[in-house]
Amino acid sequence: MAIDGVESADRSAPDVSFEDLVAMMPASVREVFPPTRWKLGRLWALDLRVEPVEVADLVWLFDLPLWQLHGERFKVTPNQVAVTPMNYRDHYQRVMDADLDFPIHLVAYRGRLVVLDGVHRLLKAHFLRRRWIEAKIATAAQLQECVGP
Repeated sequence: MAIDGVESADRSAPDVSFEDLVAMMPASVREVFPPTRWKLGRLWALDLRVEPVEVADLVWLFDLPLWQLHGERFKVTPNQVAVTPMNYRDHYQRVMDADLDFPIHLVAYRGRLVVLDGVHRLLKAHFLRRRWIEAKIATAAQLQECVGP
């Protein structure tokens, strides 16, 4: 089982190269994420300390089309799920199933923190009106340690 909940249809987009993925990203997404081909398993394996981060500092990400819909990437924003959860049942279920005992992973990029893993957990914390969420913050150099094919 994934940390953020159930395996669902929102993960059904076909595999593409990293270059193709970046090319299909809306500019709003491309501008805020480091152009690094990092591997999730390597990110999780980093020895990072857990620290509290204010949820309010990260809610700007909720306006970005970060999630898939019916196999198409970059179609759903977390705010869309928050406003009309029954239109996005898979994502809403992942939010509700998300385990807040697992910290989210962040990196500082272009002057602000960006979520690399854990947007569903972040939205759940927001739903629950939590002020803080546990996070592990990687440096740019540590993120480079996670690069892979």
